[in-house]
Amino acid sequence: MSDVAAAGRCTVDLSTPEVCVLEGNGGVTRLEPERFESVDCSGSGNWRENETVDIDDEGDDDEAVWRSRFSESVDSLGGANLSQMSSGVNSSHSMLLEDDQEEKLQKAALKAEAAELKKLEREKQKWEKGKLALKSIVAQLDAKVVEQASVGGHLLSRFAEKGLTYHITSHPIERSIMWSMSVPEHLAQLSIQEQDVRYILFIYEAEEFCNLVTSESLIKHVCKVRSQYPSYTVCYLTNKLMAYINKREKELYKNPESGSSWVRPPIEEMLAKLTTHFDKVYYRHCRDEAEVAEHVVGLTSSLASCQYRKKLTRLSVNANGSAVPKDFIDKNLIKKSPWLKALVAIPKVQPRFAVAIWKKYPTMRSLLSIYMDPTKTVHEKEFLLANLTVEGVTGADRRVGEICSKRVYRIMMAESGSIKTDDVEDGADYFQR
Repeated sequence: MSDVAAAGRCTVDLSTPEVCVLEGNGGVTRLEPERFESVDCSGSGNWRENETVDIDDEGDDDEAVWRSRFSESVDSLGGANLSQMSSGVNSSHSMLLEDDQEEKLQKAALKAEAAELKKLEREKQKWEKGKLALKSIVAQLDAKVVEQASVGGHLLSRFAEKGLTYHITSHPIERSIMWSMSVPEHLAQLSIQEQDVRYILFIYEAEEFCNLVTSESLIKHVCKVRSQYPSYTVCYLTNKLMAYINKREKELYKNPESGSSWVRPPIEEMLAKLTTHFDKVYYRHCRDEAEVAEHVVGLTSSLASCQYRKKLTRLSVNANGSAVPKDFIDKNLIKKSPWLKALVAIPKVQPRFAVAIWKKYPTMRSLLSIYMDPTKTVHEKEFLLANLTVEGVTGADRRVGEICSKRVYRIMMAESGSIKTDDVEDGADYFQR
């Protein structure tokens, strides 16, 4: 082996001075500067680019030393890199876990918020439909009402039995009961405001009411209530009024010389005047305290629920069975069919006529398709139903007739919904000649 072959070379690339390349019999090794500080590659402090320094290899021992040093350097370098990589992976993994945990918490919070909003929406729908009405209504009792020994105890006991809410307060006009619809706390954030029930009730004992009538103060009292609560319904409730009047009259009859100045007050005349001279002013006579309490509690429940009931129309009243005779054999059939209800709701159309029309034309569409047929004349359409047979109770068949047929056609084809049915039958609206 030549001397050149036995020598090792250390080459430094000045473009990357942090790396030294050592070439020898064992191969090529790259070293960082801190790993070969003890190695004198050139014998001087300054290296030139791609400068090669020959190192005499005196023997296998020196080569083994060099290999050992290089191996230690490489091992320490790899260990440091692995340690840094391991710490970096652990740090990245912990950050990912934290991000996942934070994302899960955010999703859980959003889910809980959505569930809460959904719950509030369901509660709002219950409120709007009146399902929370009895829990929301509050009776505002004037202190004078509760102080009446005969009425106050029964009234409060009955409220407690029914689970209704009441407050004892002081009203501008004494002996009155008023109502309001409170809003649950969890619905207050939905901008639902407390509502006042426009109804006021006055409770009087028999003697007090008689004095009010005798002194002609009842009308003044009504006017005062009207001025303070103009849109309210007013009701006067009396306790044992007629029993009190009968008792005083009997006492006066049995002992006319007792010197009593009591005179029977004009109760009936005054109550009739309330009915004829005032709008939404009513009265109610109760036999005893229990009936008074029952009436007030029942009135409270009715006031709570009536605000959410659908308003009745002529169609809903007539078509719901009130215009159908109780002994009519097909009464249940009419209640189950909207088309039959509509026919019965037409004034002067008897239920048996409606059933006869329904059997021939089972849907409104089937009848309207003929009424709107341009190939038929108005006369043909008006008398389309005249010859339909009606099954009588006695077995004798009758016809629907021209009058009923004409009425059904003109009502269903009228252009104005506000016109009276009799006017339509007489030729008003679209049917004027």
